Amino acid sequence: MRRERWNDLILILFLVIGLGVFAFTGIALLESFWYTPVASAEKKEHVASPLTKLDLLERGKLVFQSAGCTSCHLARLEPGGPVVGFPVGPSLSNAGMRRDEKWLREHYIDPHKLVPGSKMNSFAYLPSDELDALVAYVKTFTPRYEPAEEPTIVIPQRFTAEQVERGKALFTSQGCLGCHTIGKSGGPIGPNLTKAGTHGRTDEWQIQHLKDPLSVYVLGPTDGIPWPMPRYNNLSDEDLQALVAYVQSLR
Repeated sequence: MRRERWNDLILILFLVIGLGVFAFTGIALLESFWYTPVASAEKKEHVASPLTKLDLLERGKLVFQSAGCTSCHLARLEPGGPVVGFPVGPSLSNAGMRRDEKWLREHYIDPHKLVPGSKMNSFAYLPSDELDALVAYVKTFTPRYEPAEEPTIVIPQRFTAEQVERGKALFTSQGCLGCHTIGKSGGPIGPNLTKAGTHGRTDEWQIQHLKDPLSVYVLGPTDGIPWPMPRYNNLSDEDLQALVAYVQSLR
């Protein structure tokens, strides 16, 4: 009987030791799950973002491209460089002179607040420093980005030389040169139109833009929304066609 009791005690002792080892191993394993990610996260916090190695304008250019701005806007990414992008929204030619930093930042965060019905998406998801860099980059879009060269007049077959000449005279008499640059003449407030005929706008778009400039960029009514360009809906259909003929001939 004593031998059997000793055997039982020895068996119990081994079981206790085994359970202790198992428990210790389990706790260590759980701690590895609990604490390793935290340590990794802390380590990641100290890893500098690649963007911090770039200066403000280089970061802004990278944000501009990665955010897909050229999916809807025509722009020159480098001074004197080629125009890239798609003509869905306004051209960003001379945008740095047309808008101040506060307007640009608010527009990126909530486009509909400044331009109700705007087709533009919000970029409020961008971190504050990336928004700052984006605004700083767009503010560099000034006349220095635009080539100071005279346009070549290439008349599309759908227009006549007389229409183009009439449109050129109207462009001057209606004050368009006060805001738009063509070649070495005009003002820098609006987009540069030196190569407007290559920007991909249709005749219908151009006519609607002349009648109600903001209507091609927003959904819904445009009354009461401030916009730099005035409406030219007082012009006759012939005058509108002539203006479009001239603009579409600028190459």
